[in-house]
Amino acid sequence: MSLKNRVLQIGIVVKDIERSREAWAKLLGVGVPDWVETESEEVTKMRYRGKPSEGRAKLAFISLENVSIELIEPIGGPSTWSDFLEKHGEGVHHIAFEVDDMERSTEELSKIGIDVEQSGDFTGGSYAYARSEIGLGVILELLAKR
Repeated sequence: MSLKNRVLQIGIVVKDIERSREAWAKLLGVGVPDWVETESEEVTKMRYRGKPSEGRAKLAFISLENVSIELIEPIGGPSTWSDFLEKHGEGVHHIAFEVDDMERSTEELSKIGIDVEQSGDFTGGSYAYARSEIGLGVILELLAKR
């Protein structure tokens, strides 16, 4: 498997980025992080369940010594984030692992029954969310740098 033994982040889907980033900052004794909005499908080439999607999100990152917490408020069209919020409410959405080769990594996951549900680009890299039917209990995110 081409997953590195390095967890980069834990992603948490939230209803209100303002409230959540303040609560996490208070809990951890850190400054309240800024938030950013994901870019349009034209820029990110976002695909959700195999089709282009305008699904977007507000994101805030809190960097800790060993991992980053990513807060995600879904906005706009269909996405793994909005589906998760609708089905489960707020909560841990994914654990993100670093990979060297996105294509090879997603192919390897597919061979063991874990298929990509959403993918796209961001400044400096690409991502893929993979749902597991083999009992992992969480969505996997693969992150590759360019």
